Amino acid sequence: MNEIIFLLLVFALPAAIGYKLALSRGKNPVLWGLLCIFPFFILVLHFEKPKHEIKGHFRRCSQCGEIIRWKDTSCKYCGTAVATTRTT
Repeated sequence: MNEIIFLLLVFALPAAIGYKLALSRGKNPVLWGLLCIFPFFILVLHFEKPKHEIKGHFRRCSQCGEIIRWKDTSCKYCGTAVATTRTT
């Protein structure tokens, strides 16, 4: 029983974290889930910003065109106030 818990904590938990991060960044979740068995890749995925808009997670600044978080009220690159849009 202890071996199963150990395997889940060492392999399944990082893979699940990588899977969820990849989904929110528009990347291949299966590939990143497998890569995140090695914890270094979780950091790579966390700090890498997406290349395109992902509804509910990231959007493009209307002024400078950089990708910013969906919940940000201003662009961290150019300082432009970004209108918040409501999703229904």
